[in-house]
Amino acid sequence: MRYPKSPFLGNPGLEDEILKINAARLAPLLEWLCLTPRVTTYRVNTRRTCVEECRRTLVEKLASIYGQQAPRVYALSKLTEVLCIDPLDAQANLKYSPDSSLREVIVDATCGAALLRGAHIYAPGVLAMESNTQLNEMVNVFADLSGKCKRGSTVRYDSSQKIFVGQGRTLMQRYQLFNNSDKPATGVAVEMQSNVSGVPALGDLSCPDILLQNLPSIVCVHVLAPQPGERVLDMCAAPGNKTSHIAEMMNDHGSVVALDNSASRVRSMRPKLCSYQSITTHVFDSTKAVALDLLPTVSTLSEPPFPSASFDRVLLDAPCSGLGNRPQLSSNIKRAKVLQSYPHVQRRLFVQAVKLLRPGGILVYSTCTVTEAECECIVAWALKKFPELRLVDATPRWGGFGLSLPDLDESKSRLLQRFGPGPGPCEEDGFESVGFFIAKFHKVE
Repeated sequence: MRYPKSPFLGNPGLEDEILKINAARLAPLLEWLCLTPRVTTYRVNTRRTCVEECRRTLVEKLASIYGQQAPRVYALSKLTEVLCIDPLDAQANLKYSPDSSLREVIVDATCGAALLRGAHIYAPGVLAMESNTQLNEMVNVFADLSGKCKRGSTVRYDSSQKIFVGQGRTLMQRYQLFNNSDKPATGVAVEMQSNVSGVPALGDLSCPDILLQNLPSIVCVHVLAPQPGERVLDMCAAPGNKTSHIAEMMNDHGSVVALDNSASRVRSMRPKLCSYQSITTHVFDSTKAVALDLLPTVSTLSEPPFPSASFDRVLLDAPCSGLGNRPQLSSNIKRAKVLQSYPHVQRRLFVQAVKLLRPGGILVYSTCTVTEAECECIVAWALKKFPELRLVDATPRWGGFGLSLPDLDESKSRLLQRFGPGPGPCEEDGFESVGFFIAKFHKVE
């Protein structure tokens, strides 16, 4: 799906902060960020079930909705726990323009982007619903890109900055959504029947057996390659999807320590991690995770801060600008000054990660963004600051190579993995994803 204008444009200096490269590469990147990835990926928990059984479940679900026009569900030979769902065929229940006879529901830009990825509308995402909209009524759904739609509006919202995203069936009425009570409405407010991106409108089918997850996040843990019996640190773990994947790759044998500085995020991820014996979670600021005055003992390894060289592998999936998330619909993009603050935090976390990693261990640094300052520049800085680090090939490779910098030559940039416009050298034909970056380091003995 294409949109008339990139939300990144019109913000002075912002393009330079997104990528300090020539305009020939920047223009296709900005356009790519505004498009919807059309392949949906799930990660199967192979400790609980088998991939083929989950594939059959997805096939049956899609057949019940789309009949003979249901999209293909398939596995990936190189990532055996992954199931992919193709987009719908162009003629399968897709309506690319609104039906003038239907009432309208307006959602915010974040919700609109999720709908284009196959989600349903949850109550907090609804900005406006026309008066007299009934239960189980079909409605046109629009996303407000300007952020100016008044919440709870009863009349049709007229704006050149709203875009049609699809049609759905209402499961809640106005009085449930906008009741001004102390307990805001929760749950699905509109069940999407179709969207203009062609991604099947399934909602989130995640459960203990299968998890909706972007492909680069799955690849990231494969690059880390945790082994049974090892001690692994996930420094910025919430929402815990990579944490559980680490434990599954270790066959739940060893120790996986998950840190996050947000108590609410840790509370929300604990229920889905409680079935793993190897995982322990802590509310802790990972910029302070090293205790230099401690020696490794059973007691000092039980909770943060930790002694130096406490872990065999460290995953630093760093806080970032999130500009790799697609589609980017909102015009309220982070300003350049905010973007410039992320590398400072990333470097502080990186210092802690290197100290916590034992000699001979593996460190993986990743972000879900596309800015050079948060990706390749961090790698170049790390190699200069830490002579004990060696950059190694971030395989398995599904994305493309990294960008070359004056202090990061092509031989090193080709060891990085960047998910961006265009197919990666090892991708299957036609596969695309969100923007993402992965770098892998070995700490020499």
